[in-house]
Amino acid sequence: MAVLQWDLDSSLRRETIEFEFRGNHYVGSLVAPAESEGKKPLVMVIHNYQGLKFFEVDVAEFLARSGYVGLAIDLYGDDVPPEERLWPDDPSRVAGFNKKCFEAMVRCDHDYEFFRSLLNEWLTKGRDSQCVDSGVSPAAIGYCLGGVAVLEALRGGLDLSCVVSFHGLLQTGQDKSPESVGVNRPPIKPSDNVYNKKTIVLIENGRDDHLVSDESRIRFCEELDNAGVQWIFHDYSGTPHGFALPPTLGPPGLLHEASDRRSTLSMLSLFREIFPDFKQNRVQYNASGTFIPE
Repeated sequence: MAVLQWDLDSSLRRETIEFEFRGNHYVGSLVAPAESEGKKPLVMVIHNYQGLKFFEVDVAEFLARSGYVGLAIDLYGDDVPPEERLWPDDPSRVAGFNKKCFEAMVRCDHDYEFFRSLLNEWLTKGRDSQCVDSGVSPAAIGYCLGGVAVLEALRGGLDLSCVVSFHGLLQTGQDKSPESVGVNRPPIKPSDNVYNKKTIVLIENGRDDHLVSDESRIRFCEELDNAGVQWIFHDYSGTPHGFALPPTLGPPGLLHEASDRRSTLSMLSLFREIFPDFKQNRVQYNASGTFIPE
């Protein structure tokens, strides 16, 4: 795996976006191309169950170097403080770390209205940036929990041109991974679905993902067909959950370089389709350090 050596003093523009929402404080990181390149489409980047950390900011930078504005958003706020989102070096702290992160996740994905409203708040804040072409419907990508989040954005009717899920669950509030054992799960608060039928959905899924069953796949495809939403579903053979995350994130990162490469290229291909008026630049390595060919 390549070591990223991106220059923090480059011409890329960086903004910290923070706000209060329903009693919690949220902080995200926006990265945009140089001012000379003009305004660009927004792409929201949504974290896995650990919360916003360095990896999602690296993804936002990869997107900025590719020719878009990357916005790494925070869904947890003070529920999981920023300094507590990395895998503990001390094995005795792992159980407590997982419990705190999964409880924050449950607060989101068990309350559809809150989840969708928070995502829409981030979308609004991102579009308000002077770096963003607000006349173009943004995109959103997400990893694990973030994959669930982009689908909830679709179900909530948010103004998104496309969403991309990397090893995310297909239905909300159904994570039953071993790491989440013992987490209190309140009743799910559903909300009516108002699908944005203009959104293209791209699913990048590992065939060996133990959290995504065949029944879940079938139910998902039928849901989107019935809603009249366009979807693309890629299954990668021999590929586990967490295949696009670097091992520096701890055991949640089970990088499968071939699948990470192919899924990154798939995402970039879709971006070229939905943002045809904006030049896409080739970036040699993605945020996980995987080589991306021309």
